[in-house]
Amino acid sequence: MNAVIEVYDLSYKYNLDRSLVLNRINFDVRQGEILGIVGPNGSGKSTLLKLLSGVLKPVEGRILLLGRPLARLNHKSIAKIIAVVPQNTVISFPFTVREIVLMGRSPHLGLLQIERDKDFKISERAMMYTNSLEFADRKIDELSGGERQRVIIARALAQEPQIILLDEPTVHLDLKHQIEIFDLIKQLNIENLMTVVVVSHDLNLAGEYCDRFILLRGRGI
Repeated sequence: MNAVIEVYDLSYKYNLDRSLVLNRINFDVRQGEILGIVGPNGSGKSTLLKLLSGVLKPVEGRILLLGRPLARLNHKSIAKIIAVVPQNTVISFPFTVREIVLMGRSPHLGLLQIERDKDFKISERAMMYTNSLEFADRKIDELSGGERQRVIIARALAQEPQIILLDEPTVHLDLKHQIEIFDLIKQLNIENLMTVVVVSHDLNLAGEYCDRFILLRGRGI
């Protein structure tokens, strides 16, 4: 199985005067797998996900994305390959679900370019896939936690990524909605051949769905 992400001697710290959060770690993410990242609080799980998405820059080491150095790619190029579902998504304005999902098309649009027919169709397909089309015209602040999370995943799908990174996607949900979200992740992986990297605090739940795990502890794997 080919590696879509390769990590070599990766180290990171938030301030120059602080100790390393991650220290010379090495691993790969294989095409078409679900890779779980687990570990105690403060072990660097979310930090690692931000490094993989290009939001943070390592102090040492390198990351290859589809064989190319991640550091040499701009954010728009990365967003055409990787979509991110963050742990907490703050939406300050009462956008409709349809408007939020359509935001996922921004990496594919030029400067000041408006959405085309194709973009609306892709966004609608993403909502259908995540069972969020039924409330497409409702405001995001009217939805339950499980419904909101499906919308954020639909926005990520609208990017048409090859890889999706999810940071604790079920952390504030009850067990029923946790299983629904993980079922959706597995469905994406199987039907769309989506490569998935998911940070989870629940080893038992993630163990039902992930092909492999990385356990972070003491700044390493």
